[in-house]
Amino acid sequence: MKGFVLPLIGILSGLMLIGCQRDRGVYAGNETYQPRPAPTGRTPAIQDIHGELVRLDLPKNLFVLRVSNGMEQTFEFDDSTYVMGLQQSKLPVRNLVGKEGSEVIVEWQEVDGMKKAQRIDVTQLSTSKASRRRRGH
Repeated sequence: MKGFVLPLIGILSGLMLIGCQRDRGVYAGNETYQPRPAPTGRTPAIQDIHGELVRLDLPKNLFVLRVSNGMEQTFEFDDSTYVMGLQQSKLPVRNLVGKEGSEVIVEWQEVDGMKKAQRIDVTQLSTSKASRRRRGH
């Protein structure tokens, strides 16, 4: 009996190891899923996102946008970032101070893991609640 059990265990172990080996992608139904390709060294694509301006932090060059699903997205800006929609010309981001609550569209791209705003289009202008309170007192 011992002469039969040990070879059987060896064969089953070998079959299990072969079954675990994977040289291919993952199969689901009739489709094969392959891992995403590694990012290339090209400049990332410019994307846009629509939402409500929540906060503007000029000293840190950051602003926060609340999108339609309620999530808040933080964006970085610099001197090349400009605002459209307040007037006909390109304005610096500091012109958004006191305009929290405004609806905006932000054109951005990912740079070093951070979302960097290229352009901010104001679609519906609003004044912040804080500035309304100050005027009332």
